[in-house]
Amino acid sequence: VVDDSESIRTILAESLTYQGFRVSTAADGKSAWEMVQHMPFFYDLVLTDMQMPAMNGIELLSKIMIESPWIKVIVMTGAQDPDLKTKAELLGAFTVLSKPFGVDQIAHTLRRALAK
Repeated sequence: VVDDSESIRTILAESLTYQGFRVSTAADGKSAWEMVQHMPFFYDLVLTDMQMPAMNGIELLSKIMIESPWIKVIVMTGAQDPDLKTKAELLGAFTVLSKPFGVDQIAHTLRRALAK
């Protein structure tokens, strides 16, 4: 879970752990990218916010798709910009989720992504 909001990271991490997922967190794309580079085969999926300091979700998605394309990426955004959604999907995002969303919706989307 990659989000610059500590409260969102915490809620998602706790909720997804309760749903049976093993969860790591990062406060921005740069930190998440360093984690992926350090252990690229450890991660199956990255759930990332779009707007973050240091490295945004699109930049993180691009790097993952080039260096570790087996990792599924789901992008979360509060922006209602259809061009961002299209760009993320063209870059290889599994899907783009609009905030707000429910934990059950996230868990279902993660399971679908991991099943592919």
